[in-house]
Amino acid sequence: MELNEITFDASLIHYTLLLFGSFVATLTGSLLGIGGGFIILGLLSSLFPISVMIPLLAAVLACIDLNRAIAFKAHLQVTIFHSFFIGCVVGVIGGAILFVSLPEKLIGTGLGLLILLSLVKPSYRVNWTFKYPFVWVGTIHAFLSSMFGYGGLLQAVLIRKRLGNLQITATLATCFLMLELLKVSSYAIAGFDYQPYIGVIIASAFGAIPASILGKKLAHRVSHKLYRTVQKIIIILIASNILFRVWT
Repeated sequence: MELNEITFDASLIHYTLLLFGSFVATLTGSLLGIGGGFIILGLLSSLFPISVMIPLLAAVLACIDLNRAIAFKAHLQVTIFHSFFIGCVVGVIGGAILFVSLPEKLIGTGLGLLILLSLVKPSYRVNWTFKYPFVWVGTIHAFLSSMFGYGGLLQAVLIRKRLGNLQITATLATCFLMLELLKVSSYAIAGFDYQPYIGVIIASAFGAIPASILGKKLAHRVSHKLYRTVQKIIIILIASNILFRVWT
């Protein structure tokens, strides 16, 4: 697949949607640690083809995760972060190579199926029996995320460990910040031109700043049951939209 270099003629409505979408995604991720990425992914997938959306998603999520990582830095699980980052370096390289090699329809299908797979929530606790588990988690997650735009593994693992919401939020934000920066570098090296989309990235950054501050203040006041129900509906709609667009 060749990296798409279409011209995006953004209007005030587009930038307003991106600003608001970034705000909602950051607030959601700050309150519950997970879920915010789906919102921004759904928004971008409705505006751009897969070949543009996935590299652009990495840059937008980096802006969102930067604000969350700063706001919740006191709760970061450093050991998990270091191990995950080591794995990311290997995973991003392999995933980015396949991203530019595979057809767009296959990548879009893989992304849609991975998003639907996130609805499966095993109830068992994570109990590793081998050394450096988060290096392997980082490698696999980064590989899938670089190739399809979504990994999903780290979120699934962390919510089954004995960590509080603030620790999960801080660790996910910091791990994903480094992952997205590595992905942006890899896509740029592979030939994707980010310059036409600077406005999109800036709008997303400005939407994330107030949301991360508000999310930190409200992090303890949220109904998980209601959120999970709404999240499932959003996930199904986003995945269905992506699969419909790549197959029609």
